[in-house]
Amino acid sequence: MQTVTLDEARGAGRQILAGERIAFKDLGGRVRIGTVRIREVRCGKKNCKKCPHKIYAYAQYRVGKKVTEKYIGVARGVN
Repeated sequence: MQTVTLDEARGAGRQILAGERIAFKDLGGRVRIGTVRIREVRCGKKNCKKCPHKIYAYAQYRVGKKVTEKYIGVARGVN
């Protein structure tokens, strides 16, 4: 399985696939490796009839025992 970097995943026209491995540096400079998670996110407005507006991609990884997510961007090429 090929690992992509966060910059490659955010690149223009790049299709992001759920379950794809991703590598990036956190704020402390450590390299983190995780997987891509695709989520439909609601806007939070009580009477919104268009939700979910967009589908977003997140890098999901572990820090110790805690599972953490980092925002990648709008998931392109996902139905």
